[in-house]
Order: sequence, then structure tokens, then C-alpha cells
Amino acid sequence: MDDCYETKLREFAEGKRLGRLTNTVACSREDRCDACGSTQPRTLLGLKDSINGRYYFVGQNCLAWLMDNGMVARARYRDRAASAYTREMELRRNGTAEERPAIEVAPVQLDGHPPRSKAACLRRTILVVERDGEYRALVRLSDGQRSVSARAGESCWHWEWTRHNGGAVLDRVWRPRRAMGASVLRAHRDALERWRMGAGAAA
Repeated sequence: MDDCYETKLREFAEGKRLGRLTNTVACSREDRCDACGSTQPRTLLGLKDSINGRYYFVGQNCLAWLMDNGMVARARYRDRAASAYTREMELRRNGTAEERPAIEVAPVQLDGHPPRSKAACLRRTILVVERDGEYRALVRLSDGQRSVSARAGESCWHWEWTRHNGGAVLDRVWRPRRAMGASVLRAHRDALERWRMGAGAAA
């Protein structure tokens, strides 16, 4: 899969706690996927961020990738996608929300001087290794003047409820793609948080 596409999805999910809505929304000519920006989806699926209460609408492929990488909860909200879509679009038209979610480092004061670099200007170096059934990620952020790094690990084994003989059993399943995405996301979030707090050494 295209690295640029995956980067867009990771940046979309960053800082959000997303859950699915019920039903779908038919896509109009003006609509586009909130995750990747594509105008191709014919149907949009609704997501709700439990942190800010806002709604987002994505295509089936993007939703599948986000769920495979553990960035969208399996459980659903009771909110209906159609009514949520109407409310969200009204908010966006009124200028209370940006057309696309902006992913950048929040401004902070360091020694009385505002920071010069935002997340969009940061250089990201990502290293991922798999060892003993666990993915371990190292993320390094740099703007040429200072750099920060963070590490995170995620097991490829997960406990999930699965259907068995008409019932449900808690089973241990192998999810390597999910583990890889989750480890990178956690390390990236930790590195961004350290950057916001002014940590890091001279590059």
C-alpha cells in the first residue's frame, strides 16, 4: 500500500478516539473522504470522536484500514450516520469546523518565544522491527534544530471474541498488521507530545 496513503490515515486518526456510527451516507459530488481526501467513494461511513464529539465520514477502504490497524473501535455508537452527517455539514458550512482536520503541533511557549516549527514541517524517521511476536517502533521527529524520539511496542497476539458453535469464545488471534500500525501510532503520539513539551536535543 502507498506509504503516502497510510501516512494520511495515521495523521487523520492521530489524537482521536474513533467509533463507528450506524448505517451509511450516500456520497454526493461535493463529498470526499475525511481520512484520505478522495472523492471516489460512493458511500460514506460515519465515525465519531469521543474526545471532541465531532463526526467524520470515510470510505469503505479507509475504514477497513483504520480498523485493521486498531485506530477505530469495534463497537458502534447509536448515532445514525445520516443525522450526524446533516449536523456536521451544517457546522462546517457555518465555519465552526475546518473542511479537513488539521494535524499539527499545538503552539507552545518556550523561553518566551513561540515555536517556529509545526508538525507539518517536521521530518519523521520511523523504524519498525518484529521480534518474538511483537512489533517495536522507533519514531524520531526533527526540524533541523532539535529532535525528539519515542519508542512503543505492541504484541501481535490479541484477545478477541469470536463465534464458535453458535456461541462466543474469547480467543487469542494473530494480528501482525494491527500490531505494526498501533506501535507506530503510539510512538508517533509520544514523540509529538514530547515535542509539544519542548523536550529534545540539538539536531
